[in-house]
Amino acid sequence: MKNKAIKSLGFLTVASLISTSALAQVTVSGYVEAGFMTGSTRGTLGHVNSKNLGGETVITIAGKGKLANGWDYSAYQNIDSDDASDGRVTTTNYTNANPLSTRAIVLSPNKDFSLFYTFDGVYGGEIARTAVPTVTERVADLTGVASIAEFIDVTSGHHAVGFDVNNVGPKGRLSVAYNPTLDARPHSSSDRASPTGKTSAGYSIGYSVSPGPVTIRAGVTKIDQRQSATAQDATSKTLGVSFTQAPFAIGAQRTQNDGTKATLATTANFEDEVDTIAASFAATKEVTIGATYSTMERTGTAVATKGPDLKVTQLIVAYNLGPVVISGAYEDAKNKATATGTVSGLDATTTKIKVKANF
Repeated sequence: MKNKAIKSLGFLTVASLISTSALAQVTVSGYVEAGFMTGSTRGTLGHVNSKNLGGETVITIAGKGKLANGWDYSAYQNIDSDDASDGRVTTTNYTNANPLSTRAIVLSPNKDFSLFYTFDGVYGGEIARTAVPTVTERVADLTGVASIAEFIDVTSGHHAVGFDVNNVGPKGRLSVAYNPTLDARPHSSSDRASPTGKTSAGYSIGYSVSPGPVTIRAGVTKIDQRQSATAQDATSKTLGVSFTQAPFAIGAQRTQNDGTKATLATTANFEDEVDTIAASFAATKEVTIGATYSTMERTGTAVATKGPDLKVTQLIVAYNLGPVVISGAYEDAKNKATATGTVSGLDATTTKIKVKANF
């Protein structure tokens, strides 16, 4: 009898899923990209030349519809080849990586308010992480070589819950995210307890508003490190403004980090202050040109001797062919940062060519 009841329950569950799916709008989209990078690093390690040819595929499965109570809902799941664990990356952010990466569930009783669960989604303070105009990737993501710090949030590479409030000011968005367990891995289950014991937790708040051609974005993050009595809590703040008047866009942003998101943080600590100015120009309908200049001052107890500021210059050109975008970028990073601070003469130059096909 029990077995029959379980089978019946299973059938009803499947039937419910089928009927729900019939009411949902499901889409599949994504992109495939290939990139070639070449560059060199000079300094304490001597002169090192490097070349890399690689690619990435991202598939997004999304659905949206109406709930029985009249609320709207949406959900999506990314499948990302870059997040597959293949042994090539050993940093904490990629430990136990999972190709089932960015995802979210959003429940909205009305157009101005929504509740969300996300892994790696753009919520909370992350909506303010990049407030300056970009042509392709953010400053830190263009090559991954510059060693420049970014605003610390609680959603990137982590699970979080929270809420969004829209239309708070002209095109305004207030986003609040809370992460109770920064130690949780990408594959942490919704049906199994975490074995990590003492964990760090944090919240992040972001606000974006666009009065006319001006957009202002601000974010703040607080992380409570609970691994030990000596672990240092992390605080991050960012404020940026941009002005867009076709075909130009310009912007400036300052980010201040005190501490790190790393769950094994100790009393040794970084304090980073990053300033970025950026501009873009749509030369034609197809061609866009961009430039950024960033500086970072690194101090703190983890830095034995304060070095010169890290200075990063980037130039980007993108050619839009509709679903296919071809871009070229050049990056010059001077006085790169290490675990003990910025290092005078540790310089790197990198050139990248990328082809991205959207579908």
